[in-house]
Amino acid sequence: MILTLVTILFAILLDRLLPDRGSLKVWESYSDWVESIEQRFNAGTRVQGVSAVFLATIPVSIGIFLAWYLLGQVAGLLEFIFNVGLLYLCLDLYRISSVTEGVASALENNDLTAAQITLQKLTGKESVEQSEAGIAHATLEAVLKQTNTLVSSPLFWFLLLGPVGAALQRMVAVQDRLWGHRTERFAEFGWAAARLDDLLNWVPARLTALSYAIMGSFEDALHCWRRRAGMWSDINSGPLLASGLGAMHLESCDDTEQEDVYGNRLVTPAILPDAGHVRRVVALVWRVLLFWLVVTMMMASAHLVGFFGR
Repeated sequence: MILTLVTILFAILLDRLLPDRGSLKVWESYSDWVESIEQRFNAGTRVQGVSAVFLATIPVSIGIFLAWYLLGQVAGLLEFIFNVGLLYLCLDLYRISSVTEGVASALENNDLTAAQITLQKLTGKESVEQSEAGIAHATLEAVLKQTNTLVSSPLFWFLLLGPVGAALQRMVAVQDRLWGHRTERFAEFGWAAARLDDLLNWVPARLTALSYAIMGSFEDALHCWRRRAGMWSDINSGPLLASGLGAMHLESCDDTEQEDVYGNRLVTPAILPDAGHVRRVVALVWRVLLFWLVVTMMMASAHLVGFFGR
């Protein structure tokens, strides 16, 4: 457990010092390979989608496992270096933080065009938001979701299955991003990738949502989680966004719908987010990471005490 904690700390440190990965464009290359698989396999059926997921996942997972095992047999130091390097490639915390800070700075300078361009770097999609509140809200949602996909979930699966688990989660996330679109082209072919991504993120997403509550407004977060999680069709985005926005007091989750004298429905609007809220979500993410590092340290300490107490 102690070695695992040290591995995580070194991987986070590398992510902070080398956020751009230099020439190690691993996931860009993997994305290109996944797209080439789709071009060869996609004829619009689920069976082909399942086959494509296996082809894009199993060989790489086996290769990582063999490298991990063989390096461990040669020297423990080589295994440690391999684990740190692979986990570092699976994490993307500092990029999320730096890009989000860029959106906040652009909003503070009233440069909505720059904010839209920076938001596109975060989401990978062209922003359609035109107002400060719209851009800020889209940024908050992207950060709350990506914290799970690019930080919490890789760490969770690394703790369970080592480097194979972390790499598997990131590979499936890439497949879901490229194939899981709700479009006619991927309606059936992308089903397997989308469902597998939902499965791998189910537990991490709820742990992350709980972390948002613990590190934010606990009562408001859980209240919103219970009442608003079903607003999003994605089974994992619902808890993450409801809890995260509630923890930041950005959602009014009470039954606020009323009717005027003419029978028209009146809804109390939520707080409009701004650049300050964008900076606050970055702080929330770092508090969540610190919280789980402390939890891991306590577990490692308990393990160490138990070891010496034998």
